[in-house]
Amino acid sequence: MKYLPLLLLIFQPALLFSQQRPLITERAETVKKNILLFDIGMEFLQDAVFAFSGLEGDLTRIGVVGVRFGAADNVEIQILGTIQNILSIKNRFDAPNTPNLDFSGNSTSDFGDFTMATKVLLKEEGNGWPALGTRFGFQMPNASNQNGLSNDETNFFSSFLLQKQFGRLQFFTELGLVVLGDPVSPGAQDDLFTYGFALMHPLNDQINLVVDAYGRVGAGGIGTEEQSLLRLGTQVKAAGLYWDVALFLGFRHTDPSSGLIVGVSKAFRLPMF
Repeated sequence: MKYLPLLLLIFQPALLFSQQRPLITERAETVKKNILLFDIGMEFLQDAVFAFSGLEGDLTRIGVVGVRFGAADNVEIQILGTIQNILSIKNRFDAPNTPNLDFSGNSTSDFGDFTMATKVLLKEEGNGWPALGTRFGFQMPNASNQNGLSNDETNFFSSFLLQKQFGRLQFFTELGLVVLGDPVSPGAQDDLFTYGFALMHPLNDQINLVVDAYGRVGAGGIGTEEQSLLRLGTQVKAAGLYWDVALFLGFRHTDPSSGLIVGVSKAFRLPMF
């Protein structure tokens, strides 16, 4: 029984919480100190294209997880990734990685690549000024290119964050640079500009409407193509959890054409270190 107060402290819901899902564009504010935010979801994406492997089909992402920890008053540590990607193949075409594929049948699956990142709040919003922040990190090549769902490259990124509230409407901007390993040319890289613009509007204390336009532009190659993506969804607070659902749209020929995203988030207050 002597450990009961500690357990209650660890697992009680956090009072201060800013939901990120289903947005990809990061808000400038960080998770509060000693708060751990855990989220998990699923994504169903139609007509996903893996240009490096020559595969196209419907992609199911199971266990899209995020762990965000407030390491300091203005510092957030992130671990993001997918436990399992499953592609139902509808089309194959010749591609650089085609000779290396090692699976049979009309489907393939693999562990997803994971991202580790740090977000720093540089300035809080106030006196007419927006909140300002920065985010940087890298994506690890956890998945194998033999299953066709990964380029097997390590990618690095950094971005500048802006957040401003206009009445009840919140506006988020993320602008940055991503350095993508070129899977076709060993030792080469492709540098692309990344962008994100998101809006959040509360209907009441339990429901937010969100829209997020994000992607990357630049001289990409096979496997590092430009992207133009959109999410339209809602966040709902119910039963002590934060639920989300969103529609997905892709606008470039290598983007998934459409999809559905669902998930849930929960925050925990951890003991002081």
